[in-house]
Amino acid sequence: MDAFKQTLIVYIAMLFLSHSTAFSRDIYVAMDGDDASNGSIDNPYKTITKAASVAVAGDIVYIREGTYEEILKPSNSGTAGNPIIFTSYPGEKVIISAMESLSGWSNDSGTIYKTTINFDSLGQENFVMNGSTALDLARWPNNIDGEPFTLNSLRNDGGSGPDVVNNAFLTSSQIPNIDWTGGSVFFYGDKPGSGWIAWKSFITSSSAGRVNFNLDKNPTWIRTFHAPGDFGDFYLEGVKAALDYQNEWWFKENTKELFVQLPNGNAPQDGMVRMRKRRLTIDLNGRSYIEIRNLAVFGGAIELKNNSNNNVLFGISSFYGNHTQGIFRGFNAGKPSVEVNGSRNVIEKCEIAFSAATGLRLGGQFNEVRNSYIHDFNYLGSYDAPLVARGGIDNKILNNTIFNGGRDGINFNGNRCEIAYNDVYKSNLIADDCATFYTVGGPQNTEIHHNWFHDTASRGSKNKAAGIYLDNDAEAFSVHHNVVWNTEWTGVQINWDGKDIDVFNNTFYNNSDEMGAWHKEGTSFTNVKVWNNLGFKGEWEPQSDKQNNIVVNSDSYVSIANGNFNLSQGSAAIDAGRVINGITDGFNGANPDAGAYEFNGDNWVAGIDWDITLGPNGLGCYGLPGENENCVQNCTNPTNWYADNDNDGLGDSTDVVSACAQPTGYVSNADDDCPVDELNTCTILHIIPGIIEVEEYTTAQGIQRETTSDTGGGMNIGYIENGDYTTYRSSIETAGTYDVSFRIASNSQGGTINILSDQTVIGSVDVSNTGGWQSWNTINTSVDLTSGNQNIRFSYNGGSGFLFNINSVEFSSSVLSVDDVNLQDVIIFPNPAKTSISLLGLRKEHEFKITDITGRVVKKIKLSNEITQVDVTELSNGLYILTENETKTVLKFIKS
Repeated sequence: MDAFKQTLIVYIAMLFLSHSTAFSRDIYVAMDGDDASNGSIDNPYKTITKAASVAVAGDIVYIREGTYEEILKPSNSGTAGNPIIFTSYPGEKVIISAMESLSGWSNDSGTIYKTTINFDSLGQENFVMNGSTALDLARWPNNIDGEPFTLNSLRNDGGSGPDVVNNAFLTSSQIPNIDWTGGSVFFYGDKPGSGWIAWKSFITSSSAGRVNFNLDKNPTWIRTFHAPGDFGDFYLEGVKAALDYQNEWWFKENTKELFVQLPNGNAPQDGMVRMRKRRLTIDLNGRSYIEIRNLAVFGGAIELKNNSNNNVLFGISSFYGNHTQGIFRGFNAGKPSVEVNGSRNVIEKCEIAFSAATGLRLGGQFNEVRNSYIHDFNYLGSYDAPLVARGGIDNKILNNTIFNGGRDGINFNGNRCEIAYNDVYKSNLIADDCATFYTVGGPQNTEIHHNWFHDTASRGSKNKAAGIYLDNDAEAFSVHHNVVWNTEWTGVQINWDGKDIDVFNNTFYNNSDEMGAWHKEGTSFTNVKVWNNLGFKGEWEPQSDKQNNIVVNSDSYVSIANGNFNLSQGSAAIDAGRVINGITDGFNGANPDAGAYEFNGDNWVAGIDWDITLGPNGLGCYGLPGENENCVQNCTNPTNWYADNDNDGLGDSTDVVSACAQPTGYVSNADDDCPVDELNTCTILHIIPGIIEVEEYTTAQGIQRETTSDTGGGMNIGYIENGDYTTYRSSIETAGTYDVSFRIASNSQGGTINILSDQTVIGSVDVSNTGGWQSWNTINTSVDLTSGNQNIRFSYNGGSGFLFNINSVEFSSSVLSVDDVNLQDVIIFPNPAKTSISLLGLRKEHEFKITDITGRVVKKIKLSNEITQVDVTELSNGLYILTENETKTVLKFIKS
């Protein structure tokens, strides 16, 4: 079908947002609202719970300023193109808290005070704060400096061996002679060859200088390599008799009494001490197409598990999301502040900070974590981390800043994942033999590129803090264009049977060695390539294939002190590399440079791109514990910024952020009628009879646009799979039977196109293999249509894989209107156009106006059969409407 021919197609610009439905509405929640009201801006609901129970696809819930002590748990899911959005009201600060403020304190004895709570205890997940200070569970030795990573522990002088499970013990002459039964022991052994994990166990009994416990661990190496008799570091906690120091607490389960001791022996003020009441703040389990934007959560976790798909967390501040005492059999507490499974969920521009276990746990498939600030996790020294990404497939971890981990910065094990442009540092604050990035085993088919891994060292005298650690039998990794510096151990560590690992174009500086390996007896490398790397010592693993690796001094870099490892003029690294397809593409000079940066090339940076002092949503501090010490209390005179998700320079009026500085990906206008479609086609009304160019859909699922080689050029839709669809807003002039002609191409088994009008199936046609994805045929069917406006949907069904491509669909009737006859030969050429368009087929003089998609008139012209050309050079790229003044007939063209 001729893609340039515009016969009989009328386009009307309409303000029809891509996520709106006929029934969508704005819902409001306010602290002074009433759940019996209608949820309007003038009569808001009081609770988020009420709004979440009634919100349906397409609704936006605006939450007014305040702290809400409840759980955000939607009753319904959104749909593709029609998510349910929960967001703070523009410019206002919203906190969802899992904490309960306590009052009614009385003196227990001495400087210990108590009160009774009226809710159920959370067991190991109990958590208590006084103002901005997180309190310690009563312990010995005391946490003198108040820092969770320093441990303030002692060395034991004896204990049971690695084979003792029941009745294990440790001893120290310094242990206070009190009854430790019901408390717990923290232990970290650091004998040679161990040190990579710590553990806790409940104490079953005690005697002078000794505590007894069961040490049933899975896997068993947690016990066998870290037995209590290894003379490690320990502390004890969890009994009332240890409540003897400031900022400690203890809870008596059977009476529901909370006991605290505060600085200077002061009595608690009513409302200042808070205890965790709920495990969750946001519950999206089993929900899809939900977006949570621009608010803070405190004291409770966020979960996107159990078939949670296509959800978005954006601009969320999460503090102390899932604190835990941390006693478990395995090597991971399983208590993340944010947990993501399901598929195609996005965590973007969030701050996730502070808790004993994991910050963000990422699993599932096709999920993304990007531009987020994740820090201060894993006070347990376990296989928790600020970011744990285990078991995921096709996930992406991009442009995040990650620091302060008790063991690793990123603890990873996945398949076909991408870890890129992250700034990761200060891991190994408790445990040893780990890294800023740690993984084990394979094949993982994962790419680690353009990251900064730096400034990490183990606690005390321990010295095994690596940059990139590909542990036992790591397989199938591409490690390229990373900068690794100031690590206490090696830049890249590979152990045992490393296999199919590419280490290309990385920069190493001031590590113990560039590379290291532990070849356990009987193990060796297979296909480990080390090419184009830039080092400072030249310690490249001997079993690897080494090519074009060089050593330079600090003068080769712009500024090591400022972390700038771009190459300086005259560096020996310039042109010292070799060509590696897909790695060194686009290099400057005679040869690629060695190292992570090409001289005069892309000056890439890693980490977040937003101002942490203003917070993720640009509003400044929420007044929550743990916020950046330099954060501003208020952002004066904030501006509303609108998301430009399709990069067309136009903002989405429903996706708004109020901030002093312009956030990345946001613009100042709110003019985008199609916020997920850079061609702005969602406003088009297709006239039938006529031609539907199928790339001009209102909504779609699963398809992609591509350039077509069919007659007339333009675009077709492709990558169509079973269950995909496209929808077109259409106006049928006359009821009757219409012939329908599809231009299709297929290089597979084909499938079926079902034709629907407002959800009712009115016809179908089968598509066969045409011999190629651009081998075009016409197939025909007929349908009966009623007159008036309706949504015409083409749904696509078939087997597995891609089914077919479609270029256009023509609806024709045996009776043509007067306008049909007059305009049947008029076409716009070329279309798309760069400098000018011509109207071919005009029979007399006509006056036209050109409007953009917002309805703004940008040009007025007169055309005839003699004057056909219009200069469009000055127009911005996008879709334009050409309207004839007399008949109001409209045509459209795209300026490219």
